[in-house]
Amino acid sequence: MRIMSSSELRPDVLPKQSITLSNEELASGRLSPETRALAGLILSCRGYVVLKNALTLEFVDTIRQEMLAIYNDCRHTLDTVETGAGANDAQHFYLSSKKRATFWFRKARWRIFPRLVEPMSDPRLLANAFVVPILEDLLGEDFYCKYVSSDTCVDGSILQSPHSDVDSQTMYVGNQWRARGYVVNVPIMECGLHNGPIEVWPGGSHMWTTDLVGKYGIAPFVQDGRNPPAERAAEFFPSIKLAIGPGEILIRDLAMWHRGTPNPTTEPRTMLTMGFFRGDYYYGYGETSANVDEESFEQLHPRIQRMFAHHFSLKSSLKRKRTAAKKWLKGKLKPQRAAS
Repeated sequence: MRIMSSSELRPDVLPKQSITLSNEELASGRLSPETRALAGLILSCRGYVVLKNALTLEFVDTIRQEMLAIYNDCRHTLDTVETGAGANDAQHFYLSSKKRATFWFRKARWRIFPRLVEPMSDPRLLANAFVVPILEDLLGEDFYCKYVSSDTCVDGSILQSPHSDVDSQTMYVGNQWRARGYVVNVPIMECGLHNGPIEVWPGGSHMWTTDLVGKYGIAPFVQDGRNPPAERAAEFFPSIKLAIGPGEILIRDLAMWHRGTPNPTTEPRTMLTMGFFRGDYYYGYGETSANVDEESFEQLHPRIQRMFAHHFSLKSSLKRKRTAAKKWLKGKLKPQRAAS
């Protein structure tokens, strides 16, 4: 009689969290048809997928050093004001003096938008050969990038409320569900259980509509404030804290419920956050102009240029000018004096 292993006896063994790329895929720089299909299936049904070994550790270290310099530049900018935690509080944007990075912060979490110049403009990061085919399959080849930013949490960061990053009114088109956008997270250091991992509610939360949860008094769009109805409901659904590290890439549906967790360590925990969207879907969050201007756009890799071409259309240009004029009148966006 065969004795069953402990893993066979346990009903709570977690499924695989990552797809490990094969040596053949790494050598060719191309996903096999089987891996490509599997990644699309997992992302569509579960709400996220992790690609293991999608970046070399040497390249990740280069990005880490650059982001550390950008973070320190932002941190030493004077006369900054923390953004409020309310759902309708507008972010207070600032511009760092040396790196010219746009940033805001609240509840010990920093959101930094780096300029897309070397090494941040490297196609291995922005047009990763293993990520782009998956996004093309699910969003269409005309998908665009709205923003590139960092998610940096430091000591004092709070446990966020479970939330969604995108409205849930337009997820069904012609009575069929379709993805509207994905976040691509690139950890530039160990983002483990010890320093503020992202917690996700996979397996369906990315398909919950406003009509479904709204009638129960749940509005899942509060992040850094408390949201008792959403927090109470989330306790009844399984979640997982994702431990990801250098070399891995996380792709997740924006609508999937998730939250940031506290980082009790003295070292800032940073992973990059890039928002990609279907060509016919407008997403309001993110300042593309903080990442790229006409000069830097001309220097980008052709595949990356396609992702940002929307930003330089005549319609977008006129809209930006109107928005900039309004902000100038309100005095909301002013270059800040940095510490010497």
